[in-house]
Amino acid sequence: MANVTSNDTVLTTWRSLDSPTTQIIQVGDPRLPPAAALSGAIQIKFPDIYALAKVTIRGAPGDDVGFWRFGFIQLGFINNDWAHYRNPDPAEGSVFVARDRPPALAQQLCRDSVAKTGITGAFERFPFVGPIIFYDPETPMNDWWNRRITGFLPLGAKIPAGGKLLLTVLFSDSPSPHWWGLNRVNNRAARINQLYSLQYSRAFATMFAFQKGPGKPIEVLKSFQWNVRWRAHFGVRAGLNVPLPARPGDVMDMNISHVVNGMPDDARFKFRVLDTTLPICNAQIPKSVTNQVIRESKTHEDWKVTH
Repeated sequence: MANVTSNDTVLTTWRSLDSPTTQIIQVGDPRLPPAAALSGAIQIKFPDIYALAKVTIRGAPGDDVGFWRFGFIQLGFINNDWAHYRNPDPAEGSVFVARDRPPALAQQLCRDSVAKTGITGAFERFPFVGPIIFYDPETPMNDWWNRRITGFLPLGAKIPAGGKLLLTVLFSDSPSPHWWGLNRVNNRAARINQLYSLQYSRAFATMFAFQKGPGKPIEVLKSFQWNVRWRAHFGVRAGLNVPLPARPGDVMDMNISHVVNGMPDDARFKFRVLDTTLPICNAQIPKSVTNQVIRESKTHEDWKVTH
């Protein structure tokens, strides 16, 4: 009977060569959305991350592998996203704004997927029914080389005469955080505070998995973890918001772990890889902005920034 094991799978990871870049759009720039017209905006662009799975399905010639599904599953398990606003004069106060804790964010662990939800998503995943599991939408695989998809072999697919069937599946991601304003009204101090410091970091567990057709168990073959980190400080010069030289603790980088067989041995999420009750990461973003945590003070504060 045809089968695939971790020994039949080679997973290679890499990142694009470009460095993380920061974009500051000053107040009054016509590129700003209406909501940011008076605050300006700052955003960071991280390098792209890639993973390529090369799989060998082994079996007897003629073994049926129709509707076998192959793809990547990704969970987000760390999210730091906050900003600190203050001016040089302590009498003008300070403001702390966070999108990474309740009520902005109900929980850290989430399922990362670009698949559509609702009726459209259900048709997109057919013949696989049920909630979203994989990162990318389901797409038939008609060749050995496949782009970024969750692929399934067509009905009637068989193991060829050589006793093995080769295929590849690609994964890519590039987390770019939503913009932060360059200033913030401090109602307690009756002042406008400028962006002073900001932290954004995300950590993900990414797994390559397969399934021997609808209704069969999903098995993780290979996995790795990766993260992005950004901590920086800012000031105002000649009326413009500018980045300041790096201070201790400031960082801007991307890290990729080594690849392991099966799923990562991490108690924070290893038992929830297939948990369909997890929220979708991207769906949390609008809520985290609408319900963000805001703390204001009439003086400078060393705000507690841990969860």
